[in-house]
Amino acid sequence: MFRYKNLEEKIMNTKAEKFAKMLTDNEINCFVSEETKDELNAVLFRSTMEIEGQRLPLVVIIDDSIYVICRTLIAGKCLTDKNRLEVLKYLNGLNSSYKTFKYFVTEAGEIVMDICLPTTNEQFEPNMIRALIDLSVKNLEENYRPLMQIVWGDSAATAA
Repeated sequence: MFRYKNLEEKIMNTKAEKFAKMLTDNEINCFVSEETKDELNAVLFRSTMEIEGQRLPLVVIIDDSIYVICRTLIAGKCLTDKNRLEVLKYLNGLNSSYKTFKYFVTEAGEIVMDICLPTTNEQFEPNMIRALIDLSVKNLEENYRPLMQIVWGDSAATAA
């Protein structure tokens, strides 16, 4: 659910204001906002997406830089010595196949998918974020199961 911490409080960052307005205008209430009060005036819009019965955390990071990031946590701390090579190989294949989505592994062994949208305050189109999130759901619906089969070491199911 999207809500301001205080209805009187105004989000400082112009792109975040536009995104919040789009959410309100379209009655999209699955986001919660959080201002970080950092040097880039970042506002985090948190939500989840359901893929294969799993609720994956999603955060849209909108700040005063020229980038807007949509970040989805695919799997937490799942890389092991046994699955690392195959997981990285699969993610590299996804990265070479898709222009919009970039998968990576954090130092903690989590699998993350990022979408990076370069934009200025004047050119920012909040519906583009909405469209990219919709595309990411479709992408994950295609790729989540095969990826998790590799993570879980189910090579027989992966080959099927």
